[in-house]
Amino acid sequence: MKQYRNRGLSLLILVLLGGGLLFGSAKPAQAGYWNDLVNGVKELSQLPSEVNELKENYDATLDKLEETQGELESFRQQNEELMERNRELAATVSSLSEAQQIRDANTQRTRLLLLTGLALFIGYFIILRIVRLVLRR
Repeated sequence: MKQYRNRGLSLLILVLLGGGLLFGSAKPAQAGYWNDLVNGVKELSQLPSEVNELKENYDATLDKLEETQGELESFRQQNEELMERNRELAATVSSLSEAQQIRDANTQRTRLLLLTGLALFIGYFIILRIVRLVLRR
């Protein structure tokens, strides 16, 4: 029984040595408490600069937002002024159109009156000639 134990123990040692040779080339794991502490301190020391950078970006964004809002308000005001001008121009065009229609109607009436007067004048002379011819016979 001791013989099997010795064989099992020597087989176990042989497997462990073989495994150690195969996997022995890998770096042994280190706890790295010191490296973790140093990295943590570096990250904490970099945080203020990152926070400052973020704050600067935030301030720049706020400035751009305020500038854009100012421009938007300016555009709104210009739009309202242009709409008011447009209403005034529409009213002016409407009144000019009405005036043109009135002028055209007056011109048409004047032409009709002149043509009617001319037709009556010519008709008067024609009727007089016809009446003279009829009376001479």
